[in-house]
Parts: sequence; structure tokens; C-alpha cells
Amino acid sequence: MSCLNLLLLSLALLLSSIPHFASASSSLEEANALLKWKATLQFQNNSKPLSSWRTLPAASTPCNSWFGVGCNHDSSIYMLNLTSSQLNGTLNQFPFSFLHNLSHLELSVNDFFGPIPAQIRLLSKLVYLDLSGNKLSGVIPPEIGMLASLQTLHLHQNNLNGSIPQAIGQLTFLYELALYGNSLEGELPPSFGNLRNLAYLYLDDNMLSGQIPHEFGHLVNLMGN
Repeated sequence: MSCLNLLLLSLALLLSSIPHFASASSSLEEANALLKWKATLQFQNNSKPLSSWRTLPAASTPCNSWFGVGCNHDSSIYMLNLTSSQLNGTLNQFPFSFLHNLSHLELSVNDFFGPIPAQIRLLSKLVYLDLSGNKLSGVIPPEIGMLASLQTLHLHQNNLNGSIPQAIGQLTFLYELALYGNSLEGELPPSFGNLRNLAYLYLDDNMLSGQIPHEFGHLVNLMGN
């Protein structure tokens, strides 16, 4: 093989390896951000649900070894499912700005407390969000209306208060919305009439008042409970 051909082959091999190193680097960045959040959490009954979450060597990913983590073909994290993991802490240090490809986030049935941060808007690819069965408090942040791809939103059985934000009406792909078992008050937002794909709506066990807006007549796909 000539020197030129050998050089071209070496260059081709180098270029083909760049996407792999880039994706591994991105995945490692996501993992390190999750480890910082883990350090803020406490675990009930001496449980160790996140014992598999450990510092990774360079060019490694959490895809095949970390509990509750699912990855895309490029090794980026698309799913985080930590339901019923006896976790205690807040979402204040959750790495919203690092998980660019997260589409499924399930943190239900734990002991998370405090507010839902406005930074949740940064999870722009979310399709499924379940924060139910915790002790989250404060208002539902209007920034949640920026999750344009969201299809399922479960915030039930928390300590949320205030009114239901009009911004939820921006979630036009929403199929299921569960807000029951909180301390929400005020009137139902007319913007709910924009949720033409909504099939399941659970609002009971709150302190809502007023009449049902006539815009609810647009919810033609709504199923009976």
C-alpha cells in the first residue's frame, strides 16, 4: 500500500471514530451531572437504589450499568425512571440543562419536596413527565407550558397550591393530565379548550371553584372516568 493510501485510510478511521467519542463524551457529561444531583439526595431505610450510579471512566456511558437509565443509540440519556426508589430530596439541583434528549422522566412515589423548578422548561423533548406521589409544594410553574411535545403529565398526590396555570393550554399534544390530590384553587383555565388531544383529565380532591368554562366543549376526545 502506498504512503498516500495509508494516509487516507488512517484519516478515514480517525474521522469515523469522532462521532463515537463525541457521543461518549456527551453521555459522560450527563452522567456526571446526575452524580452531582445524587449527592444532594438522601435514601430511606438505608436503601441503596442508586448504588450503580458511580463515577465512570473516560469514553464510558451509564447506558448498560446505571439503574433506571435508558439511552438512545447515540448513548444520550432519553429515560430516567426512579419510581418507588425511596428517594428524599429536592429537584433544585436536578441537571435540567444537561439532559437535552430526555423524553421520559418518572420520579413518582418518592419523598421529593420543595417546588417544581422553572428550569423544567429546558427538558424540551419531554413526552412523559410523572412527579406524582411526592411532597412537592408551591405552584405549578407556568414554564411547564413550554414542554411542547408533552403527552402525559402526572402531578397528582402532592402538596401543590395556587391556580392551574393558563400555560398548560399550550400543551396541545397532551393526552393525559392528572392533577388530583393537591390543594389547587381558583377557576379552571379556559385555555384547556386547546387540549384537543386530551383523553383523560383528573382534577378531583382539590379546592377548585367556579363554573366549567364553555371552552371545555372543544375536548371532544375526553373519555369518561
